[in-house]
Amino acid sequence: MKKNLIVLILLACSGMGYAQHLMVEGKSELKALPDEAVLVLTLTEVAMTTSEVTNALNRKSKTVSDALKKSGAKAYTFTADNYYVNVNRVYTKGTAKDSGYVASQQLRVVVSDTGTDLVKAIEAVQQAENLSFQLQFRVSEVKRKGYEEELLKLALEDAKRQARVIAETMGITEFRVHQVDYTTGTTFPPIMYRAEAMMMKAADDRVGPTLQVEEQTISDRVKVVFTFE
Repeated sequence: MKKNLIVLILLACSGMGYAQHLMVEGKSELKALPDEAVLVLTLTEVAMTTSEVTNALNRKSKTVSDALKKSGAKAYTFTADNYYVNVNRVYTKGTAKDSGYVASQQLRVVVSDTGTDLVKAIEAVQQAENLSFQLQFRVSEVKRKGYEEELLKLALEDAKRQARVIAETMGITEFRVHQVDYTTGTTFPPIMYRAEAMMMKAADDRVGPTLQVEEQTISDRVKVVFTFE
């Protein structure tokens, strides 16, 4: 009796249709043109007291801020961060001696016009203080979201296209989405204009910089599981 029951069950199962799975990975790629420039300026000062180094950094920061305001540039933001003060420890012939304090601070100028306003901002900081800076180009937050959405759409369309090609080739008449596995892997690394710090030039050696923004390649991918019978 048990043997007959098992055979009936097996026969019943063999006549049933079971869903099968097809997993594809959709990919996308775009060229993104950075629309923001970031000037990172480093201020450093040494003095005998903390109040002296703090006041000295504040004066330098104000000088840069005033120069930017006078430059005529409009599309920029100016912030100061990463301030710290340490003991200025000097080592001479294996002997350490404390000689006042050393303070450092970063100034960040974000320019949303990578043309005329950027040139004005660079010339302004060159005239303000004798310090070094780095120039980066990056994609703004607003444009970044637009690029992310477009990349995801293109990746999903690519996954659907691949599934359709496989289905037509293998004689599968119908298929549908079963699962979407997605974690954005899109990154927008800043583009360094120069790897080394750019030193401010002397007053008689200033030349308006010639800058060319380069496109960067961004990509994304998504896994989609389809079912068919």
